[in-house]
Amino acid sequence: MNTTRRIGLILLLIFLLPALFFSAYEITTLNRDEAAIKEIYEKQLEAILFSANQYSDDILNSWISKIEKGLIADDKEQGDATIKDLLVLNESIISLFTYDTLKKEANWLIPVDEDSVELKADMVFGEQQPLIRQLMIFEKSGFQKVEAIRLNTIDDYTALIFKPRNQPNIPVIVGLVIDPAFFIEDILGPKLQQIAQDKFAISAGRADVGRVVYATYDSSTQANIQEMMIKDLWLLPNYYLGIGTRGTSIESIIKERTTTNLYLILSLDVILILGVVLVFRNVKKEVQLAQNKSEFISNVSHEIRTPLALISMFAETLEMGRVPSEEKKNEYYSIISKETQRLTNIVNKILNFSQMDASKKELVFKPLNLSELVGEVLTTYEFHLQQQGFQLTTNLEDNIIINGDKEAMMEVMINLIDNAIKYSESEKQIEVRVSKAHNHALLSVKDSGIGIPKSIQKQIFEKFYRAPTGDLAKKQGTGLGLALVKQIVDLHRGKIEVQSDEGKGSTFIIQLPVS
Repeated sequence: MNTTRRIGLILLLIFLLPALFFSAYEITTLNRDEAAIKEIYEKQLEAILFSANQYSDDILNSWISKIEKGLIADDKEQGDATIKDLLVLNESIISLFTYDTLKKEANWLIPVDEDSVELKADMVFGEQQPLIRQLMIFEKSGFQKVEAIRLNTIDDYTALIFKPRNQPNIPVIVGLVIDPAFFIEDILGPKLQQIAQDKFAISAGRADVGRVVYATYDSSTQANIQEMMIKDLWLLPNYYLGIGTRGTSIESIIKERTTTNLYLILSLDVILILGVVLVFRNVKKEVQLAQNKSEFISNVSHEIRTPLALISMFAETLEMGRVPSEEKKNEYYSIISKETQRLTNIVNKILNFSQMDASKKELVFKPLNLSELVGEVLTTYEFHLQQQGFQLTTNLEDNIIINGDKEAMMEVMINLIDNAIKYSESEKQIEVRVSKAHNHALLSVKDSGIGIPKSIQKQIFEKFYRAPTGDLAKKQGTGLGLALVKQIVDLHRGKIEVQSDEGKGSTFIIQLPVS
């Protein structure tokens, strides 16, 4: 297993798989969490209804305290005034009476309007004798209980009966007759509005006929009220309290929360996967770069050793006077000069790349005529191309001005021409073009050489990269030429691309902004 695969496996085992297993576990628990959240919402709604019921009980207990205070007052007039004040302040109270359990007679402390309703003692207590005895027993045990009795009246009044405290020896039951609908609207309504605010919708009504008596919302927004939870109103038999959410149902809220959690988990997984992929790519790139550097050192050593060996050998031969003729001496001098130039080119290329890579080489930008610059380079290569049998074709449009560094752009051209010469075999044709398109200058160098495989065309611009196999690998080189070209083009805010097929040659196209 190579280094890159081993690193990929380590990243997979340490980072990716644990995260994916955790995500799978979290996704499987979403349904359970959804049920728990729904239960929490329902408990919250139940607590709100409990608060409303408790408030109504507290109101009733305050009324009972005032009634008891009025009944046991030493001054009868003052006691009656206390009770009358209670009725004046609370219009939902219709009447107040006491019932003698021995005489079975009712005494209406506050008269009832006989035209609107007839309330008689037997109407209230006719069939309630067991209930009355139970209230008496509770009071003797120190516990006061209130019972609600629906009255068979037109307005559906309710009688709330209780045994007064602090009167254990007096067989009297006290009753409050109230209008349930008015009590809910006048007494309970403000509290329901306070509880509901803008988050909930609360209603109260009669359960047997399904009639809403009071609601914290108006009829125009009723369509937006979602799934009411219904609970009995403790104080009033056959009445209920209902609560629901505004606009969005609990199920929708929970599903939205679940969907959000799912998206977050998947998003985190995607981010983690992308992170692992980026780390792997960077590590792979660094490993490849290290391998390329190692191969570069090997290639450069070979590239330098070969000309040095030739120079040393021919120089030694000349020095020892073993050359029989002047013609042979000139040949050896030519070889030494050629190899010296080759060695100089290698060293210069390495130095130029090193300076560019370390950002130590400062480029001097000024207006350049691209066609003239290219023509100047081609003039220096003219004799060399003719000697090696190359056919050069040029098409250079004039007056294409770019803003660039002359030496750097000449270095670009030299590297592209060198590559065209190096990688051409039987078909020795080179075509150089300079043109203009869409406010950009285009420089292209085309050869009819061995071509570049599609699989490595993106890698040939990486520093130290050399083709691992094939005809390209057989050619000598440092792996710096195209990397240096790309660096220079990037510094000129340009782009470089290659179009090539194996056995059909290559075309390098450089696009530069026009000055």
